[in-house]
Amino acid sequence: MAIDETRLFLWSGGAIAASGVLWFVPGLNAVSMVVAVAGMILIIARLGYMRAILASAIATAIAYFVGSLTMGLLGAGISSGVFLLIVIFPGIAMGIAARAFASPARTIWMGMIPLLLLLVLLAAYYQDIGRIMPDVLRQVKAQVNDAIERNPGLDRMLSDQYGSNNETRERILKEVDKFIIFFFKIMPGTMVVGILSILVLGLMAAGHISAKVNLMIPRFKPFHLWHASDWWLLPTAVGLALTILAGNDFWKYTGGNILVITGNIYAVAGLAVVEAFFRRLSMPLIVRLIIYLIMLILIMPIGMAIFAVLGLMDSRFNFRRENDDKNENFNEITDIKE
Repeated sequence: MAIDETRLFLWSGGAIAASGVLWFVPGLNAVSMVVAVAGMILIIARLGYMRAILASAIATAIAYFVGSLTMGLLGAGISSGVFLLIVIFPGIAMGIAARAFASPARTIWMGMIPLLLLLVLLAAYYQDIGRIMPDVLRQVKAQVNDAIERNPGLDRMLSDQYGSNNETRERILKEVDKFIIFFFKIMPGTMVVGILSILVLGLMAAGHISAKVNLMIPRFKPFHLWHASDWWLLPTAVGLALTILAGNDFWKYTGGNILVITGNIYAVAGLAVVEAFFRRLSMPLIVRLIIYLIMLILIMPIGMAIFAVLGLMDSRFNFRRENDDKNENFNEITDIKE
C-alpha cells in the first residue's frame, strides 16, 4: 500500500493535536497519549523532524490554551510543561530511534530519557509533598463527611454495612487515610509504570500501522514470547534490600517504588507465559479474556502477584523454550540485551 504523506501527516498530526485537547480529561487523556506517541513516531520515521516540530507546537499551544481556561496562566504553563515531558519529548525521542532502525527495547529506553527530568523534579519535591499530606488528609476527611451527609442513601448503606455510630465513620475515614498515604508512597513507581505502558502501546500501535503503509518501524515479538531479562533481578534485589533494611523513610519509599516497577514488568512477563500456554491449548480469545479479567480484577492484587512470580521464574527457567520461534525477527521490550 503506497504512503500518502499528506494524509499520514493530517491523521498523525491530528492525533497529536487531539492529545492537547484531551490532556485534561481523565481516562481519555491516556488513550490520546498512546495515539499521540504513535503519531509522533510515524511522522518522524517517514516525514522528518520539521513536521513533527510543527505538530508538537500546535498540540502544546492547544494544551496551554485549554489549561488557561480552567487553571489560569501559571497552572496552564506547568501543565503544558508536563505535557511536553510526558507526551511530546518521549514521542520525538522514540521517533528518532525508530528512524534509525533501533530495536524496540532501545526505542522505549529513548522514550524514557525525557522522563528522567520529571522524576528528578518529583524526587526534589517529594519531601515537600509529604509535609502537606496532613492538610490533604484533613481536606479529604471533610469532603468524605460532606458527601456522606449530603447523600442519605450512602449514609444508610454505610450504616447497614458498618454500623451507625461515630466510631464506625472514623474507622472508614482512617481506611481512606491509609489508602491515600499508601498511594503517595508508590506514586513515583506507579507513574513510571503508567508512562512506560503508554510508550509501549504507542510503539505497538505505530508498528501495526506501519505494516499497512510499508514503513519500517521497530516491532515487538508476539506477546506470548515476551520474556523478562535476567538483568531485572538486580533492581529487584536492590528495591527489596532498601525496603527491608533502610532506616530512612525516603530510601524505604525508593525501594518500594523500584519493586512496583519491576513487579509490573515481571507480571507482564508472567501474563505472556499464561498466554503461551493458552495458545498451545488453542483456547478461544474470548475465553482467555474472561480468565484474565477474573485474575486481574476479581482477585487483585493476588492475580498480579501470581503473574509477577511466574514472570520472575520464567526469567530464570524459560518455560516457553519449546514455543520460541527462531525465525521471528523481533526484539523484546523486557530484555535489555540486544
